[in-house]
Amino acid sequence: MPNLLKEKKDLLIYLFLLFFSPMFFYNLGGYSLVDFDEAWWAEVATNILERRNPLVLYFNGQPSFFHPPFGYSLIAISQGIFGVNEFASRLPSAVLGFGSVLLIYLIGKQLFSKFVGLTSALMLASSAWFVFRSRSANLDSILVFFFLLTLLLFITSNGRKRFIYLSAVSFSLLFLTKTFIGVSVLIPIFVYFLLNRKDYKFKIRHYCYTFLFSVSVLTPWLVANYLEFANFRFLERLFSNALKAHNRIPPDITGIYNSTPVAYLHFGIREWFYPAIIGFFGSFLFVKKYPNILAIYAWIIPLMFAFLTNRETAIWHILPLYPAFGILIGVFLDGSLESFKKILNYLNRKKIGDIILKYVTFSILILLTVLSGKQIIEFKDDIGMFGSHQTDIAAVSKSAANFPDSLYLDNDHLLPSTVFYSKKNVKVIRELPGTLKTAEGFIISGPKPSLLITEKWRLKKDNMEEFTYEVLTESGEYLLIRPL
Repeated sequence: MPNLLKEKKDLLIYLFLLFFSPMFFYNLGGYSLVDFDEAWWAEVATNILERRNPLVLYFNGQPSFFHPPFGYSLIAISQGIFGVNEFASRLPSAVLGFGSVLLIYLIGKQLFSKFVGLTSALMLASSAWFVFRSRSANLDSILVFFFLLTLLLFITSNGRKRFIYLSAVSFSLLFLTKTFIGVSVLIPIFVYFLLNRKDYKFKIRHYCYTFLFSVSVLTPWLVANYLEFANFRFLERLFSNALKAHNRIPPDITGIYNSTPVAYLHFGIREWFYPAIIGFFGSFLFVKKYPNILAIYAWIIPLMFAFLTNRETAIWHILPLYPAFGILIGVFLDGSLESFKKILNYLNRKKIGDIILKYVTFSILILLTVLSGKQIIEFKDDIGMFGSHQTDIAAVSKSAANFPDSLYLDNDHLLPSTVFYSKKNVKVIRELPGTLKTAEGFIISGPKPSLLITEKWRLKKDNMEEFTYEVLTESGEYLLIRPL
C-alpha cells in the first residue's frame, strides 16, 4: 500500500469524494421522465402509493411482473415524501448511486488498500453511464448499491455474526430489486469465503440463521402475490423476463473484444476502458500478493459470460461490472507501485525510494483525478445536469389530466409517459378491434366523449377533416384531441 495513503484518515477521502455528489443530485427534476423505462417504473411506484400495497405491482390497471417490488417501493417512498414528480422519482437512484461510490471505496480498502478503494471510487464516480443511470428513475444503481452492500457486509462479517445476517438481508433486497442478476454476487462471495475460510468460524446454526433471515425477507412478497393471483405464475413470468432463455446464444470467444457487451463497456466507462483492460490482465501478475483478486475475477467473468450469451444485452446491464473493473485498475497500480518500491530497496535506495514513491503515488492520484474531471466535463451535458426540458408527450398528457374523459393513445411506445403524466388508465387504439385501430376509425366510430393523443402526421395521412375533432392541446407534433 502506498505510504502516502497510510497516513491519511478516511474522513479526508470521504470529503474528497463528496465533491462528486453534485453530479448525482443537481437538477434531478429538470427533465421529463422518458419512455422506456423511467416513466414506466415511476408509474408502478405511484400505484404502490395509490393502492397502499408495496408488494403487488400494477401498471395502467394491469399487474406488472417485470421486476420484484423493492426498487419501486423506494421510489414510492420518495414520491410520498416529495410528491409524484421527476425529482422524487429519480432521487432513490441518485442517493444509492452516490452511495455505491462510497461502498466501492470501502470494499477496495478492506480487500486491498485505501489506494485501491480511492481509485475504484474515482472510476465509478466518473463513468458516464453509471452517473446517467443514477440520475434516472431506473433500478440499475439500486441494484449496484445492494450488490456492493451485500459483498461488503460479508467481507466485514469475519468473526461477527451480525454482519453475515445483515449481508443475508441485503442479498434478499438485491434479489427483490432485479432477481437473478443480483444472485451473481454469491460467486465472488463464495470465492472470498474459500480464500479466507479460516476467519469464518461460525457454527452450522449461524449459517442456518443466515438462510432464514434471507427467506424471511422474501416471504411477504411471495405470500402477497399468491393471495392476489391465487397461483405462483407471477414467478414464472418474472423469471422468464429475468433469464431470457430464448435469447441465449453461444459465446464467440475469439470475437470478445469486438462484441456488443465490450463495446457497451467501452462507451459506458469511456476513457477508463483501456486502464480497465490493462487492470484485468495485469492484476493477475499480483495474485500471489493479493489473493483476493480471485474474488474480483469471480465477479467479472460469470457476469460477462452471461452478457456475451444474451443477444438482448443492453448497455445498462453492464453497470455491475464497473466497480469490479475499477478495483482491478487500482490493484494493478498498487501492485506496480509496490514492485517499484522493492526494486528501490534492492538497489539500497530505501530512504530515497520512500520519497520517490510518495511523489509517484501522489502524481498518479492527481492524474486519476484529472482523468475523472476531464471525463465529467465531457459528459456533463449528456446526463442532464443543466437546463430543463419538458417533452411534448408530457405536455399533452398533463393537459389530459384536466379532463374527465377516458384517454386513448395512438402510439404504444409512449404509453408509460402518457399514463404517468395524465394520471389515467390509458388504452392504446392499436389494441382495439376492427377499424378503431386507426386514428381515422377511432375519431369517426370510437366511443364519445373520449380523448385521443395522436400525432399531426397521422391525421394528415388519413386526410381527417378538422370538423371531426377538437384540438384541446398541441405540443410539437403531438395533439390532444376530442373526437366530435
